[in-house]
Amino acid sequence: MSKRMDLTTKLRQKFVLDKIYGSDWNAGSSNPLVVELDTTEACDLACPGCISQDIMVTNNRFSNERLLELGKEFYESGVKAVVLIGGGEPLAHPAVGDLINYLGSHDIHIGITTNGTFIKKYLKEIAEYSNWTRVSVDASSVGLFDKLRPSKSGKSKFEFIVENMRMLAEVKTGKLGFSYLVQTEADGPGVHSNVHEIYTAAELAKDIGCDYFEVKPSYQFREDIEHALMKHDSSLMQEAKAEIERLDELETDNFSILKAINLAYSLEGISEDQPKNYSKCPATELRTLVCPSGAFVCPYWRGKDNMNIGNLHTTSFADMWSSDRRKEVMDYLDPGKHCSFHCLRHESNTTVIDLVESAEKGEKIETIAEYDRFI
Repeated sequence: MSKRMDLTTKLRQKFVLDKIYGSDWNAGSSNPLVVELDTTEACDLACPGCISQDIMVTNNRFSNERLLELGKEFYESGVKAVVLIGGGEPLAHPAVGDLINYLGSHDIHIGITTNGTFIKKYLKEIAEYSNWTRVSVDASSVGLFDKLRPSKSGKSKFEFIVENMRMLAEVKTGKLGFSYLVQTEADGPGVHSNVHEIYTAAELAKDIGCDYFEVKPSYQFREDIEHALMKHDSSLMQEAKAEIERLDELETDNFSILKAINLAYSLEGISEDQPKNYSKCPATELRTLVCPSGAFVCPYWRGKDNMNIGNLHTTSFADMWSSDRRKEVMDYLDPGKHCSFHCLRHESNTTVIDLVESAEKGEKIETIAEYDRFI
């Protein structure tokens, strides 16, 4: 049975509750548990409608030396997991193999979101240390893939990426996922609808040897909301729902279907505000985003100067986390005012707030053993 992603249960792991209850929520946490890291803001693909296209114009990246220093600083700060993400293509950084080796050998769990083109280059490191690797494909055929995910060189990379995934499936120790972003012409110039290939893409994922197939909604930037769910043609969303409903038949003990937290809102055409009745964001105390262009409170605010909490080229991670600049941004950030979009961490935030209130009342909270550090 396909399932909706669940982030709130993870918060009841003992190491997370220890962090929640050991933090002064007025002063803020001493360090995050999870870091999302953009190693570079460059990418070898040229996807139309890319949500990060404004950031990637500079092709900025951390130097090889600085990237490895950051890995050491994460470890010394008590970070438990790092997600290599973008921003850009994280595996395009020339020192990323050394970073993966360092993090993995120091018991920092690693997640990788990638376009798949560099998997072969770092196959050994990924196979040994990545807890999960999720490849963004968004199509099941070379024709549609080349429209949605063209390479800057002009040469199709579809078959190459699929073969890379097959190689990883043979040797991986962690999970391998196939990511499918539901898109239509509403997503912008040059974007083509891919709703008709959702089911066949899941079939391809299963044939490759993936552990799961994830379906996700697309987002847009509006003048009134920085990160709103895209509003699609209702007939196309009906077609998408029919495709998604069929996915259950593909599930086995070794192959799962995952539905992103906000997928249902997108399919139903609900793009209105998601009101928040809290003024502080606990998720930004437990997770953060580090990019070559700055550190940001979360991925929704990637590239936004008013949510930039520090420069990691010249400042250590620990100094950034305790800096006056970060305090100023955290004091300014008010989810009730600034985050009316459909936030992936909304339910996590309300759960943390409830947990803290329960502890203050002396109520007993049942903990669970560690099973997933990517909270």
